[in-house]
Amino acid sequence: MIVGFLMWLVVTGSSMQLEPVVLVRGVVRNSGQPEQVEILFRDETGKSVRVRSATDGSYQAVLAPGRTYAVTVVRENLERYTFSYTTPPSRTYVELTQDFTLNPPSSSQTLTPATTTSSSKKVSPSKKGKRKK
Repeated sequence: MIVGFLMWLVVTGSSMQLEPVVLVRGVVRNSGQPEQVEILFRDETGKSVRVRSATDGSYQAVLAPGRTYAVTVVRENLERYTFSYTTPPSRTYVELTQDFTLNPPSSSQTLTPATTTSSSKKVSPSKKGKRKK
């Protein structure tokens, strides 16, 4: 099946256009410790991407550039944390780092994003990250 797809890609590759994507990766922590959680990114059109962090708290999600996502983080005990995250507009592949720190639940149960970085440079979530060469 993979060989068939690769042959199709070679035959149709000249007319095929790939959409740019943003790879967001990071670590989820609770009280400084890695946390295994489910993360749901839902954009304004309703399209969603669901990922699960590993036991070391790390996660990766492939998102569309230039979109605002409602992000819901669900812990094992079903506590939910939500916030808004905007990917930068881009015409090329972009990698960003977004660590999440879960605070004890409050009435708003809001997850505040930690520092967002692209490579080692600190940027805000709404700014364009460095391109991977």
